[in-house]
Amino acid sequence: MAMPFSIEQLDLLYKNSKNPVYFMKQNGETFDYMYVNPVCSTIFKKKLVGTNIDESMPFALSQEIKKQYGIALKKGESHAYRDYSLFSDSDTAMESELTPIDYQSQKFVLAVTKNVTVQKKIEEDYLFYESLVQNSVDPMIMVSAEYKIIDLNPAYEKAFGVRKKECVNLTYDDLSKKKKELFKAGKELLTQFEPLLKSTSLIMNRQKHDGVKAKFSVSYSPIIENGMIRAFHVVFRELTTEQLLKNELKKTENILESYKDALNYAALVAIWDVSGTIKFVNKNLNELTGYKKEELVNMTVFEASNVLITTKKYREIQKVVWENEIWRGEMEVAKKNNEFFWVDATVIPLVNTDGEVYQFLSILFDITERKQLEKQLHFMAYHDSLTNLPNRRFMIQEFDQIKMQVNNKNEYIAFLYIDGDDFKSVNDQFGHDVGDEFIYHFGEAIKKSLRTDDLVARIGGDEFLVALTGIVPEKFEQHIETVIARINKTLLEGWTINGHQFSPTSSTGISIYPLHGDNFDDLMKKADMALYTAKKTGKGYSQLYSL
Repeated sequence: MAMPFSIEQLDLLYKNSKNPVYFMKQNGETFDYMYVNPVCSTIFKKKLVGTNIDESMPFALSQEIKKQYGIALKKGESHAYRDYSLFSDSDTAMESELTPIDYQSQKFVLAVTKNVTVQKKIEEDYLFYESLVQNSVDPMIMVSAEYKIIDLNPAYEKAFGVRKKECVNLTYDDLSKKKKELFKAGKELLTQFEPLLKSTSLIMNRQKHDGVKAKFSVSYSPIIENGMIRAFHVVFRELTTEQLLKNELKKTENILESYKDALNYAALVAIWDVSGTIKFVNKNLNELTGYKKEELVNMTVFEASNVLITTKKYREIQKVVWENEIWRGEMEVAKKNNEFFWVDATVIPLVNTDGEVYQFLSILFDITERKQLEKQLHFMAYHDSLTNLPNRRFMIQEFDQIKMQVNNKNEYIAFLYIDGDDFKSVNDQFGHDVGDEFIYHFGEAIKKSLRTDDLVARIGGDEFLVALTGIVPEKFEQHIETVIARINKTLLEGWTINGHQFSPTSSTGISIYPLHGDNFDDLMKKADMALYTAKKTGKGYSQLYSL
């Protein structure tokens, strides 16, 4: 059965992949397995090729998978889906990337499934943390190592009578005298912090906004990067009993540790506020992009989009997240050295207790290696594996574009159907290895004889198709004769394989667009008919199609 890729090509790309890979063909209401890589056999513990989705798995699961395959085919472009929801009870989380392919009136789907359990945990941990902070009845504040106020939650504003917008991004020295008194105890607390501690706590007496003096347990945890303390997260909890203090402090410490681990474990992370100012980037993002933290923090997202991603992609993301929706997709990101890498990105709008967006969280995963494999697969689909020249499929794809160009200039396209004379004798006398190398040199000789804008494709055996573009109608015969003479001369110069000199001849059939047809198949068929006439005449002849 004809497929866009051979089993050998798929094995070359996916045999050693740790991710399950399925190549499926649509068959009525179901999909048949055409290829699976070895890891699939470990999962299913049975042979899949020769069966279909409905035969290999439970009904509910097969229906969902067929639904997702159908979405990919309808969209006509890559489609990713997850088999889980955030905060679900599933121990594992899988995500599948579906690539739809149309080939000879058949529909195929290439499915690559990966384990994204770590990514699920990171997203859940951070969303849980943000929900905790914004909805907590306990005042919370984040302060940099230089005593700049980075963030504070609504409970802090309510408890101590301060307004977030009047304090955030101000250092202690920038505060008014009244507010300095309010933050004085906290500054002294941070000054006394011992760097070897992961987190600590103490009891503090503090006056609340309503004038009542209360006793608080104050726990503060350092945020460390590259061995240095960059900021402190501080939680105030009004005390009722000493035992409650101990229990609640332990919970807070565990949550904060999980938050830091989630941020820095595997993802590239950035956070920016509603003004577009970047507030946080993690070490992974700095290392992969080549930008230092201080180059990105306090830059606006719009400015960053001019150096990291395209403005068009930035606008696309901005439109979605400002509607309080999560944006998910793949995009190419520029490094500082002007190289590029691909990421799978999730951008999450974070909302306060009033339902208003106040920050945006982006979690990125490097998928450059997968994208390179896709590019290689695309090349293999449109090129001959022996000569690396384009194949018939590539020529068909390019024809309509070339036709549009020559129509605008009132020019012709000439198709040369070239067949080597007595190629069979090379295989018979020297073997197929020499025959394969002979075909490679034959194709190179043709390619060497053409202009940059002309195309050559191998369409089978020793048969090659050349498309000559930009031909002036008044001189088309002279133009074609010149090119064929140049090809024959290059072939005559020949090449050496294993000490044997080869100087082959070739026969050529010619058809002209638009004189002999308007579509690719007709023009190729007529060039083939002309080739048949030329070969009957003898070796090294060429023939223009005629009725």
